[in-house]
Amino acid sequence: MTFTVYSDDNQGIERIFPFDIIPRIITKNEWIEVETGIAQRLKALNLFLEDIYNEQLIIKEGIMPASLIASCPHYIPEVHGIKVPHDIHVHIAGIDLIRGEKGEFYVLEDNLRCPSGVSYMLENSEITKRIFPEMFRANNVSMVANYPMIFHNILVSLSPRSISNPNVVLLTPGVYNSAYYEHTFLARQMGIPLVEGRDLVVNNHKVYMNGCFQHNTYYQIQIQFSYQRKHQ
Repeated sequence: MTFTVYSDDNQGIERIFPFDIIPRIITKNEWIEVETGIAQRLKALNLFLEDIYNEQLIIKEGIMPASLIASCPHYIPEVHGIKVPHDIHVHIAGIDLIRGEKGEFYVLEDNLRCPSGVSYMLENSEITKRIFPEMFRANNVSMVANYPMIFHNILVSLSPRSISNPNVVLLTPGVYNSAYYEHTFLARQMGIPLVEGRDLVVNNHKVYMNGCFQHNTYYQIQIQFSYQRKHQ
């Protein structure tokens, strides 16, 4: 397991991810509360993004000042009015949690754009399972190994086309990206192609993968780039 550090040139950029042999325990009751809260939070965040990039009722009704949105460096006005498939803006999220002095959970930050880290959780769980198999069996630890399958099913369900087996890829900035290990891990686990931007071409408002996958022709991929403009 590796990750990339850009700031330390003296020791190289690739690091081995450390493994903590002592697991952090979250009880079932605690996790039910966390899971319920995060699901509610993500629903609210998705509705917020849908509103900001469309009707902006939260601004018109005076709940949030327009200057706060306009001054945000991650707000992209060019995207305003573009309807995303199924009105889903948050396809995957990484919610960072911390614990207070009384053991209560707080959200440190929401990572909604392209969160990384799940591969380390999966690999750490697998290593822990190998080291302490008896502990896993005795404590009925919840399974996380099915995450890639669940993730793949979600991506398939987001296709703008009503077909049973749409083409899905995992887009990566390339080998020098800090999360490249995770990109390769997830693509391998889900059994989908790992592609860079240079592997794709746009033709007539559709995205294709350049390659020899089907009779030396472009292999069509349904990615979020095929959005339809609201007023077009």
